[in-house]
Amino acid sequence: MKQLIVPAAIGLVAAALVYLLNVPLKLGAHPFWADRVILVGAPIGILLGLATTRFTYLARVFGLIALTGIAYTVAQIGKTRFAASYAEDAFGGHMWFFGWHAVCVFAVAVVVALAAKGSRS
Repeated sequence: MKQLIVPAAIGLVAAALVYLLNVPLKLGAHPFWADRVILVGAPIGILLGLATTRFTYLARVFGLIALTGIAYTVAQIGKTRFAASYAEDAFGGHMWFFGWHAVCVFAVAVVVALAAKGSRS
């Protein structure tokens, strides 16, 4: 149990730091919900990061990093589609919105997975 509390706390501190620095807004999230994606994504990311401790260290870290990159790509494509359509492309807006939620979930999960190195190597 103690092996899981420390990685979860590190993930929570990292999410709080990202929230305070408003990183999603600087990376392209919409100003209206840029802070909310962290508030929604951080708890889910902590749980996901802890749930992946049954996999090997390299598999979980590289897998979560890949998923973070894919989610960021989806968010950026959605942003481009939404902006190019003058806010008419609802699917692009959903890609942008939910893509940013996924970015936050997977980024926090990466931090937790990195901090949980001792669980299984």
